[in-house]
Amino acid sequence: MKTAIINAKIVTATEVLESAVCVYEDGVISYVGNEEFYADSVIDAKGGYLIPGFIDLHCHGGNGLEFMDATVEEFDKIAKFHLSHGTTTMLATTLAASSEETNSALGVCDAYLQQFPKTTVKGVHLEGPWLNPSQCGAQNVTYMKSPNKQELKELKQRHPSILRVSAAPELDGGYEFGATGKELGIVMSVAHTDANFTQIKTAKENGYSLMTHLYSGMKGVVRENAFRIAGAVEAGLFFDELFVEVIADGRHLPLELLQFIYRCKGADRICLITDAIRASGLANGTKTVIGSLKNGLPVVVEDEVAKRYDRQSFAGSTATAERLYKTMATAIGEDMVALSKMASLTPARVMGWDDRGEIAVGKRADLLLLDKELNVEKVIYYGNLYFEGDDKNETYYK
Repeated sequence: MKTAIINAKIVTATEVLESAVCVYEDGVISYVGNEEFYADSVIDAKGGYLIPGFIDLHCHGGNGLEFMDATVEEFDKIAKFHLSHGTTTMLATTLAASSEETNSALGVCDAYLQQFPKTTVKGVHLEGPWLNPSQCGAQNVTYMKSPNKQELKELKQRHPSILRVSAAPELDGGYEFGATGKELGIVMSVAHTDANFTQIKTAKENGYSLMTHLYSGMKGVVRENAFRIAGAVEAGLFFDELFVEVIADGRHLPLELLQFIYRCKGADRICLITDAIRASGLANGTKTVIGSLKNGLPVVVEDEVAKRYDRQSFAGSTATAERLYKTMATAIGEDMVALSKMASLTPARVMGWDDRGEIAVGKRADLLLLDKELNVEKVIYYGNLYFEGDDKNETYYK
């Protein structure tokens, strides 16, 4: 069945088409333009923006649940929660934990992907445990360890769903770890690192292509013996080859830093990520944990962000992708092409997913209709209308 969305401001990878039409059939876009087009079903955008679905490469959970200890059914609840806020593709993200807990989470993800092959969860992002304790953030240092390329090979062989790995490259074995990951087809990212500028340059030459949540869990300029030494932050901003993640929740980074990053990197090198934990969607004052309920660290939701109890660090975020988009619009203005690149197309390109991330013929019909305040009004996933106001289609990918 052909469906046409009419009277839309369609945001493509290069321009905004006014009063335009998007037609899709069998979950794939077949026409984008300004001509009248026959369709079996019509959705009137009424002048609203039509943008590609959000792609979140770094999400730990939401709505009271996390991937570290979720069941198959709870994986699905997390996916649906974020889908209702516009995320049509995501990576289920782990954190530093015991081998038993990590393997359990990976096993549940494998079962989930087999049971729900059309889920929004594309695969797994391992954020650790190969991280530097000196930049632990809200992760548990007990489980952090040096990278081991053989361990990575074995994990990837057992769990092909591992598509991305975050690690600290300056640790013993870190450079070989990055090169091995790249050979395995894994996107390698620098994270929770004490590396300086020169070490990031070496990491870039050894398979690392992405900086995990820029500014968070890494150092900038420091002084050693009175001399200034550039850090990982400066390297991430400087090297054009490196993509950077940005938690644009309006809390982790002030608007001035979001503007600065955008000026340095541009929309083609920035990926907006939620870094959402189970606290995403929960009210201020809620006490919960980051990580598994059994071994996670306690956090409190305050000022629309999760914090450790000592208030010395944030703990992931409470954001949805919809919030990122609106916050970044406040920072840089409503440049819809740039915003949609950062929220959709650039993450897709980082991962090599050429079937999604933009509104173009032949791409998946993962589409969002926004209202004037850039709130998600309708979610179309794989050509199916999943979300419209409070109306959710519970069989959106079965």
